[in-house]
Amino acid sequence: MKLGPYELGPNNTPENGIYIGDARELAKTIPDESVDLIFTDPPYEKKYQELYKWLPRIAERILKPDGFLLCYVPPYYKNIIFKWFDKYLIYFWDYIEYNKGNSTIIWPRRTISRYKSILAYRKNDQSLPTTNVLGVWPGGETNRYGDKRFHKWGQSEYTARYYIQVFKRSGIVFDPLVGGGTTAWVCKQLQMQYLAFEIDSITASLARARVALANDMLFIPQPLQLEMDVENER
Repeated sequence: MKLGPYELGPNNTPENGIYIGDARELAKTIPDESVDLIFTDPPYEKKYQELYKWLPRIAERILKPDGFLLCYVPPYYKNIIFKWFDKYLIYFWDYIEYNKGNSTIIWPRRTISRYKSILAYRKNDQSLPTTNVLGVWPGGETNRYGDKRFHKWGQSEYTARYYIQVFKRSGIVFDPLVGGGTTAWVCKQLQMQYLAFEIDSITASLARARVALANDMLFIPQPLQLEMDVENER
């Protein structure tokens, strides 16, 4: 079955795929309450602020009642993003990816930034992740997974894999701004369904090629193993 620009499966839910176009237009045809998790990384420049206003609005509509939105955000206007998100969703946590390696200098603030912030919001104030979640993630120790190979703003595959898996171990993951394809690549490894949009056709083609070469994950990252061990001992 086809709805708008992408295929729907037998349960009227989006099928795996990276689709080309403006996410704000493509997302209009996503069925209500059909997505389990949104994991995305919008561009940080202030000229793209409209995307941070749009995200919580679309998330409120398309997330299932127990769904989550996880979104990388720039620290220098995070206070404003909180206000935008709070209008539509319920704040859950501000997760930190700590970077020990090369650091970005935010010259207007004279600040050496060694972390990235991933805001987590939920639709229902009773929803919880699948297991205990690390509030600080050692992203700097996993630079070999940094995927600037696929996009100049690409984020760590290792970080995406950790947070996607601890929040949802099954269901549909949506990334409206997929860039180099990290979210889709991770979902394929985890054998999870994904729906992804990318406005640039060349970038989308590269992301599709990358995902086509992804293999299923053969191991569980060590921090997740530790969390699972704690749960099993209870």
